[in-house]
Amino acid sequence: MHGNKLGPLNKILVFTATYNEAENIVHLVREVFSTLPSCEMLVVDDNSPDGTGALLEELRLKEPRLHVEHRPSKNGLGTAHKLAMKFALAHGYDALITMDADFSHHPKYLPRMLDELARAEFVTGSRFMPGGSCEYPPSRVALSRTANTLTRGLLGIPLHETTTSYRGFRRSLLERMNVDAIRSEGYSFFVESLFLVDRLVRSEEAGDEAMREFPIRFEDRRAGATKISKKEIWNGFVNLARLAAKRAVGRTNPGTPPDDPESGTVCNACGSPYYIEQYPATNEGHASTTYRCTSTGHSSHGRLVRCLGCGLVYTNPQLPHGEMVALYSAVEDKTYLENVSARVRTFTRNLDSILQYLPARGRLLDVGSYCGVFLDVARDRGYDVTGVEPSRWASDYAREHYGVKTITGTLADVPRQEPFDVVCSWDVLEHMSNPARELALVNERLRKGGIFAFSTVDYKNWFPRLAGERWPWMMDMHLYYFDQKVLTQMLERAGFRVINVHPYCHIVTLDYLMSKLDALGVPGAALLQHALAKTPLHSAYVPFHFGDIQLFVCEKVREVSIDGSATNGAHPSASVTA
Repeated sequence: MHGNKLGPLNKILVFTATYNEAENIVHLVREVFSTLPSCEMLVVDDNSPDGTGALLEELRLKEPRLHVEHRPSKNGLGTAHKLAMKFALAHGYDALITMDADFSHHPKYLPRMLDELARAEFVTGSRFMPGGSCEYPPSRVALSRTANTLTRGLLGIPLHETTTSYRGFRRSLLERMNVDAIRSEGYSFFVESLFLVDRLVRSEEAGDEAMREFPIRFEDRRAGATKISKKEIWNGFVNLARLAAKRAVGRTNPGTPPDDPESGTVCNACGSPYYIEQYPATNEGHASTTYRCTSTGHSSHGRLVRCLGCGLVYTNPQLPHGEMVALYSAVEDKTYLENVSARVRTFTRNLDSILQYLPARGRLLDVGSYCGVFLDVARDRGYDVTGVEPSRWASDYAREHYGVKTITGTLADVPRQEPFDVVCSWDVLEHMSNPARELALVNERLRKGGIFAFSTVDYKNWFPRLAGERWPWMMDMHLYYFDQKVLTQMLERAGFRVINVHPYCHIVTLDYLMSKLDALGVPGAALLQHALAKTPLHSAYVPFHFGDIQLFVCEKVREVSIDGSATNGAHPSASVTA
């Protein structure tokens, strides 16, 4: 869509991202609104320690045209721009203009940007086309020119400027861009997103006028320090090589944006509704067998998305909380009982690894206690144990076989009157419909200074990065895929201080390991399992800890209270009380 087919530009959004821009941001916002009085502005701040976020809040209260998204930590400049694109689409803007927050992109060029967008779907301000200039020192100019020249040559982009963020996008273009497929998260985002625009324009034979540039003087930042590190520069050249290789082998299909079902699910860690798709759904339905502890459904999972606010990966859409609990309540898992000896070794090893952080005695609650194996191990260590488990079959077994107190239900069913000294939860948090609320419920049931010890997945570990969609913990029963940074923020919000984090060790029999590998499609695993069944090796114990499951030990440092109910995807508000 170009030329005379382009529609009017009535609703304009100007976007910038900030990190430590307190000296610039107030002046920038005022100049943007002075230059384009009819526009609105979005600023994404990454929890700037210099107070940029607080300044933006003061401005927002006085200026209804200003929108502010606060992210809990630095999450990549590229993800901030993806968020802006999603925001623009969600709120019906006709065009999105992106720029830096340090006045290197002067607001005086905004009217020219709009004039060019009247004739094209994509426009960029250019330092290097005839009439453009750059205030950088000679060494920085040389580096920028080299990067732009290589990008034009290797990727075939017909523009002089390829690395700046001073850009304009029409809504019609954003709607067709598969932003979710852009891998770059830092400064490399600008090259990769432009490569995507160029491929899209070429695939549609939209003509040269679909992409335009106009000359600007690129000024050095007015105040503060540059955010471009040597690592970012290196990543930029690596990313350029990756895109060039894709172009060389003909893998340049721009793709189409994924369908986005109206699920209503927002990020449980930060509450943001903006995300990109990591993997489409592969599942074909849900049954109680899917939610067994020993499930081999490793090739089946829901649609996985990544939050653009904090980076949490989660399943979206999700089953309603009530349906999830009903499925877990109906679980029966005889295979688990066939491997009890390995479970005892697993729990013993991990409990012993954290005993130095636990009180020597006291009341211990195990959340998701299943058949009571860990409760029995902890009781042998001298603890007064209680379990809570939704599976009727598993909780009955725990009471009848081990004689341990087990509540059939969820954490909300555990009385609050007598607080526990220790709460444990092994490979459970990733199953919860609302993990933020579960953490607050754990807080409510712990005494002040009590210990919360649990294990859960670490999605940013090297193993899931290497395995991709073949990572074995990508399953229907797992709704959330945490990383240590996001989870630490959630724990702090829920009133905990992290004391120790180390890899959780699973111990399984060789026979069980072969069955898991066969379920993952590893060639020869079934044959090897069959051969081992005739030898004593089939019952040999194998420990493994790749680091993709981490064990957290936390201390309750303050009380929290929960406002609101545990609805699917709801973002609970936890307020600190004295």
